[in-house]
Amino acid sequence: MDEFNSSMFRCGLSAMDLDGSQFTWTNGTVWQRLDRALVNDKWGMAYPLSRVSHLARGRSDHAPLLVKCAPGTGSSHSFRYLNVWARHPGFLTVVKEVWETATSGVGMARFSRKLVQVKKALRVWSRVTFGDISNAVKVAEGAYKACEEEYDRVRNDSARTRLSAAQVEYNRELATECEF
Repeated sequence: MDEFNSSMFRCGLSAMDLDGSQFTWTNGTVWQRLDRALVNDKWGMAYPLSRVSHLARGRSDHAPLLVKCAPGTGSSHSFRYLNVWARHPGFLTVVKEVWETATSGVGMARFSRKLVQVKKALRVWSRVTFGDISNAVKVAEGAYKACEEEYDRVRNDSARTRLSAAQVEYNRELATECEF
């Protein structure tokens, strides 16, 4: 450990600020922070708002780390095609209706505009037809993470029961997301 610490010092590395539970590993009776994200001064100057989040442990005994380099910029999320759409009877109808709508432009410009219109229509159709799958996972993960933090602090039977119930819900939402 001394060699690792002196190497960190020589390289000018330090641990990032963290969000969430201070522990990244547990065996159920011992809690430790084994995992860290390290940065140097150059990184700190380029990304002054960097933080590391300890995500929900889920089925593992280690918490995954998520490094955030800047606050949200409000950019739109990328488009994701869900395989389950093709099996739904309304999918081709939505695509066909939007594709047959008159669009300005010629060649690739027109093709690109049609793709953008199809993307917008499918996002709306998916939200109405299937709901917000990703948000359900995020909500369940947040609840699970909160229960993990509570259990890490108090370690009593009622906190363990809430943690188990939150884990079941989180795993159910993950399974639903995987299906889609």
